[in-house]
Amino acid sequence: MTGPARTTSRRAFLTAGASLSALALATTAAGCQSSPDADHLSVAEQFNLPVPTGHLDVILSAPLGSDGLSPFTTRSLQNTAALWHVYEGLSIMDPTTGTTQPGLSQKLFNPADAVIDVSLRDGAIFHDGMPVTPADVIYSFEAALDEKNKFPNRELLDFFDHAVQVADNIVQLRLKYSTPEINERLSLVKIIPEGTDPASLLDHPNGTGPWRIKERDAASQTLAFEAFDQYSGVFPALYETMTWHVEHSESAIVDAVMDGSMQVALPVPPAKYRELAKSSRAKNSTLHLGSQKSKAAVYAMFNHDEGRAFSTLEARRGFMKAFDYQGCAKQVFATYVDPVKSPMYPGTPGFNASRSVYTYAPEEARDLFARAEISTLRLLASNEPWTRAVAEFLKSNLKEVGLEAELEILPWWDAVTRMEEDSDGWDAALVCLDPAFTGFHPDTLLRSLYASPFWADSRLRLGESELLADIRDVLDRSARLDLMGEDLQRAWQKLMDRIATELPLYPLMWLRALSAIDTSKVADLPDTNALGFIAATATPPSQMEKKR
Repeated sequence: MTGPARTTSRRAFLTAGASLSALALATTAAGCQSSPDADHLSVAEQFNLPVPTGHLDVILSAPLGSDGLSPFTTRSLQNTAALWHVYEGLSIMDPTTGTTQPGLSQKLFNPADAVIDVSLRDGAIFHDGMPVTPADVIYSFEAALDEKNKFPNRELLDFFDHAVQVADNIVQLRLKYSTPEINERLSLVKIIPEGTDPASLLDHPNGTGPWRIKERDAASQTLAFEAFDQYSGVFPALYETMTWHVEHSESAIVDAVMDGSMQVALPVPPAKYRELAKSSRAKNSTLHLGSQKSKAAVYAMFNHDEGRAFSTLEARRGFMKAFDYQGCAKQVFATYVDPVKSPMYPGTPGFNASRSVYTYAPEEARDLFARAEISTLRLLASNEPWTRAVAEFLKSNLKEVGLEAELEILPWWDAVTRMEEDSDGWDAALVCLDPAFTGFHPDTLLRSLYASPFWADSRLRLGESELLADIRDVLDRSARLDLMGEDLQRAWQKLMDRIATELPLYPLMWLRALSAIDTSKVADLPDTNALGFIAATATPPSQMEKKR
């Protein structure tokens, strides 16, 4: 159902015009079929923008999550990527580049401000046809901060105090203090209609974004989208419909890309990437392959509950030294991964390798496990193909050093729920984390993993450890601007060294985003460094001239 026809103001015209220039930078979005009804023209028709046409088929190797489609609870990779297309915040962060654009706000925000007047985008409506109001914004922030809703990024909103309506189309945000990541952080709160039960969105998403979810088929692992023809933001969709298909067979993924039945594949199975690179389609440039370093990783998580196998540092260090990274990189990833030298994302300015860098040392691992007096463990893993493969490889590594691992593989959300609800049901877990939808700042990483009860308290059971207290102290002091500049950088580096030494949790490898794009059917879609699919500037080649 599309929204009612509405008279578009000059401000909406400027917003739609701005979307043209933003397309060169950005991503997805709107517009549905051209309508003959003059009283119900799409935004694209009103301003002579490209009208979405055609269908985009995307093949994914990561499964859809079991945690539904609510922006207040969803964390699994592909479900989060889907929600990025359906919902908007006041700002929108492009997960491929980390840059931000205005969302439901007409402009970005000054990081120095502690009071922000937000003028809402004219013509912005929810998919059910209701207009977006300041009351919706106020309600959405209140819902995000309400502990009972378990908003996964609540700790990243620690700067927020409250919001008030100051005019018909203006909401004022009052902050406890200014923050340099204000535009990235505000993008995390997706705006929903006032009074909506966040749980009701799990099966019935209702956002303001460029795409609507038309159908979700759990059995066939497909997700069907249609463009929203009343979207007036900066990320307009240029395909009329889009379907995501999950495929577990590596050969089937390659066949679908080669025969043209799928226009985009992400991630391409590493073992098949070179095969595609040697294909005639790659050589004649009708198939574009991308290999980008991402900031996603397979993390080793440890159950620190008293008496559990990995409550001791010796056991955690043994685990890291038992892992044959080079063997795994070659056998599982065809070398399309990068080694871990610090808990911080590779290439982050100002960060050096940590004092503790783990390499394969089976004899040391055997000795450490003997000192920790453990010979068996219960290992959980989330069910992305790469995480499953690492878990199976690691299980064989552990067996080589005398440890029998009982491996259980579950959907991402089910694995996380097991970690929370059954302390006796696991000792270590491998979980894929991709920060592309939250931001790449060191403060964001530390808050997400250690200030948030999502990991530190509820699942890893880190308790009142000295390390956790020190991490939260640095975060508090940096928020109050007691730590700044080089002093803050040194404090972060010191924390990264301690994390690498004490191993509350730790990345095993940094993943790469391997993509394939059928350039005969998809134009202007850049390589991505996010593992979740983003429909970026995907454009039918026939639309390129009008888009320019």
